[in-house]
Amino acid sequence: MHSCGVPQRARTGACSVRRMAESSDAATASAPAADAPMFIPRNAFHRLQRMLWVLLDDPSSSLFAKVLQCFMMLVILLSIIAFTIASTPSEAWYSDVWANITTGELIVGSNTSNRPPGTFYYDSPRLLLTEVDENRTPFREIETFCIMVFTAEYVLRLLASPAGPGILHYIFNLANIIDLISIMPWYIEIAASGSGLDVLSVLRLIRLTRITRIFKMSKNFQGLLVLFTTLRKSAAALLMLFAFMAIFSILFATLIFTFEGAVEYDEHRMQYVRPDGSASPFESIPHSVWWTIVTMTTVGYGDQVPVTDAGKFVAIVTMFCGLVVLSLPITIIGANFDEEYRIVKKEKQDQQEQQSQLHRTSTSSVFSKGLTTPSKASDSIKEGETRRGDAAA
Repeated sequence: MHSCGVPQRARTGACSVRRMAESSDAATASAPAADAPMFIPRNAFHRLQRMLWVLLDDPSSSLFAKVLQCFMMLVILLSIIAFTIASTPSEAWYSDVWANITTGELIVGSNTSNRPPGTFYYDSPRLLLTEVDENRTPFREIETFCIMVFTAEYVLRLLASPAGPGILHYIFNLANIIDLISIMPWYIEIAASGSGLDVLSVLRLIRLTRITRIFKMSKNFQGLLVLFTTLRKSAAALLMLFAFMAIFSILFATLIFTFEGAVEYDEHRMQYVRPDGSASPFESIPHSVWWTIVTMTTVGYGDQVPVTDAGKFVAIVTMFCGLVVLSLPITIIGANFDEEYRIVKKEKQDQQEQQSQLHRTSTSSVFSKGLTTPSKASDSIKEGETRRGDAAA
């Protein structure tokens, strides 16, 4: 369990209440968490760091924090939709990539007139491929806007991290590493294209990392956080599932290869054939493992099909064993998910009750101060009258 300030939104009850307590004058001396020291603002800059961290990390802290969270979610969705639509052929631009036969230098353009300096016509540029350019208007502008917003959020959270988990904890946190991975490829692509380096071979790999922006949304969805917590808690069940799948995959792959596999290689047809001369898709035991996994999971692509009676019997046994092997660990994972969901729901209810109690305590404190002031004044008046009566006597 992380202390207050660490972005673990699946369990935010204690942290949110502590942040509310820190914002009130009556609870500034509340005890910090046991696993991390409390951040004590020493000057105006520290107070600004604390306000900024709570604003960016706790959407329930204020109305503006909720609006900011909704804005970030919209930007993430806009970025995902933009680079998804930009990959369609109807929305993409195309550039012909030529290569100079003499020098081997690449020439990107739509015709052969785009030649590097110092080359001649007899160099005969050769067309290599037609590249899809996804950075066209308006997708280039949308990508730039989204990257600027993501960069600003990352930098602001980094500057405010001393008031939260600390700089090192923030940098090496998995969610923040995902944020950085989703931002850096854009800057790498800009720097590489500006320096004239050959990035055609790695351009697609760099752009592929943009898919990590989907995981940015998981920080704001409690259900996904519960799912990740469940998978981490069910590591033993998942390991058992993979072990069972590996054992039965090799077992049934060996059986299906024995009954359906080819016994000889036809050089004329250049493929393995069964004794009756028909082609066999079960070329080896590793090739048969693919069929075993597809059959055990009841997917059944149909690219590899047994034709003999023995092979069909092996397929039936494989299906039934797959149902049993998958059902047992899935039951454990489902039970863990139900338990984690109950815990999160209980903590959310506790958070609401603590917030209501804090509000009632603050209201009663103000009300009691308003009542004690007149009573003290009346006591002082009575005391003054008593003193004047004693003096007259």
